Amino acid sequence: MSPERTTLSGRTPSSGPSEDRLRLILERLTVIATPAYAVGLASTVLQHGISGEGVLWEFGLFACLAMLVRAAIVGLRCYLSDDRSDFFHLNRRACVFSGIWILGSIVLLTFGPVLPVWYGSSRGAALVAWSEMFLLLIGLAQLLKFVSSTTSRSNPAMIFVVSFVGLIFVGTLLLLLPGSVTAQADDVSLLERCRVALFTATSASCVTGLVVVPTGGPDAWWSRFGQVVIMVLFQIGGLGMMSLSATFALLMGNRLAFRESAAVTEVSEASTVRDVRQLLIAIVSFTLIAEAIGAVLLSTLWSDLPLGERAFYGTFHSISAFCNAGFSLTGQSFLGWGTRWQIWGVVCGLIIVGSLGFGTLRSLWATVLLSWRNSREPSSLFRRRRLREQLPLSPRLILTTTAILLIGGAFVYGMLESVGDQSDATFGTRVADAWFQSVTFRTAGFNTVDHGELNPATKLFSIGLMFIGASPGSTGGGVKTVALAIVVLALIAILRGRNQVECYGRMIPEKQVRYAFVIVAMGLAATMTSTLLLTVFEADSFSFLDILYEATSACATVGVSTGITGDLTPASQLVVAATMFLGRVGPLTLLIALAGTSQTTSQYQYPQERVSLG
Repeated sequence: MSPERTTLSGRTPSSGPSEDRLRLILERLTVIATPAYAVGLASTVLQHGISGEGVLWEFGLFACLAMLVRAAIVGLRCYLSDDRSDFFHLNRRACVFSGIWILGSIVLLTFGPVLPVWYGSSRGAALVAWSEMFLLLIGLAQLLKFVSSTTSRSNPAMIFVVSFVGLIFVGTLLLLLPGSVTAQADDVSLLERCRVALFTATSASCVTGLVVVPTGGPDAWWSRFGQVVIMVLFQIGGLGMMSLSATFALLMGNRLAFRESAAVTEVSEASTVRDVRQLLIAIVSFTLIAEAIGAVLLSTLWSDLPLGERAFYGTFHSISAFCNAGFSLTGQSFLGWGTRWQIWGVVCGLIIVGSLGFGTLRSLWATVLLSWRNSREPSSLFRRRRLREQLPLSPRLILTTTAILLIGGAFVYGMLESVGDQSDATFGTRVADAWFQSVTFRTAGFNTVDHGELNPATKLFSIGLMFIGASPGSTGGGVKTVALAIVVLALIAILRGRNQVECYGRMIPEKQVRYAFVIVAMGLAATMTSTLLLTVFEADSFSFLDILYEATSACATVGVSTGITGDLTPASQLVVAATMFLGRVGPLTLLIALAGTSQTTSQYQYPQERVSLG
């Protein structure tokens, strides 16, 4: 009889009937794991979608069992492994994930009565909510993994487009659940509800903020569950589905595939595939920190509400501001609140930071750290030059253009509205409103004044700001600040008779100059096409300026409106929804996705011939 095989740790692969039984249990649990996840996730959605209040134990039990199966599988695999330390090293995220769920479950079952009311009034209800939260995280990870795997043969731009299509589809289905709406939707037909759900899901996923029904307030269309769905949609839409997909791949310990790296490189500011990992970590970390700080500060706006309501309102508006979504639970956005420090300070700060782009924020932070380190070194002849050149050209263009647009926008708005309805307001109110509108016109959809009452000149000026939009790699839309800057620099170079576009001692490649003009031209084409269709469908219902205002807001995914969105015809609302989608994925990205990855180089050239230009 051969001697029993041992491992380096001294343990045997199978030491007796007890381990054989455990291995048999592990095999059976592994077989039912996927169905258990699916049933638990479906029960979680159905529980909140059907009831919207309280706990339906026949549904909540499945969520707890699904998490128990997952924890048992991880525990048994760890116990039966040849080297437990090596197993934990290779599966540390799964072990920590299950360990946190087990520890939290023990705390909830032990100290439930003394904890603040979170969900229900019993230990079991709290355990159900705890399990549902972890189950939803698992479901989201699997969904993102599925999106990435099913588009493996597509180019990065196609993956980006398909991701948003899938997000809008799932969001529409969730918003159609009975528990997603309030009594306001009881007398509405199914077709009308489908249209409202599709429009809202598109607006949230594309971080636009245009709405056809009130999100919150006394006449809210959406229940708390529906509001949470909307919040999750613009959180995912703001960061980008592919960024989250690659992030989950990293968090789960998987190696980032080349196509995922290429996809994130295509839709972000990462200049090389090697930068993707660091950029993803920076995106998630900075986003969570910024939104958490914003949520705490904004919760003070609703100090008269219970603690749970204050926390939810603060979190919702903080995420909405950082993602430049523009959704609000107040019913009238921040109308009349312009002088409050939480509005002109916190909300504007979140909007600006979210609109700068994650690559810019990372470069800016690295520059600050390097400057601090250099300041501690002895002075040298080259230190001043090193400090001036350490910030790359793209962030410098973004920061310069953003500062000019913010300050110039506030000044022009204040001048144009000095003879309008705000002429009787105090100087402080006018300054606060001018600053807030200058910030929100380009990226977000909040407002502290009624945009329907703005002067025609102010509306036309705000259309220009909306068309420009945010910065590359950010949560906002528009043709982007860098494209505008390159176009302006190219025009200056042409007027000066120079062949190259130069900025800050650097020469911008001719290919990027052409792309900038293409982006601006396609943005104009998309905006004009949407305006044309809305004008045809609406006939004489609204003024042309208001229709252009609405179309530009949708195309640039800004979300401000003169108040006509809910009164548009169904055909016009579908046009606006399609425009929001096109504005989010980007005309250039959409063309690349449709064209595929094949590129052919022409082997011949036609003879040149001059044409008349004027």
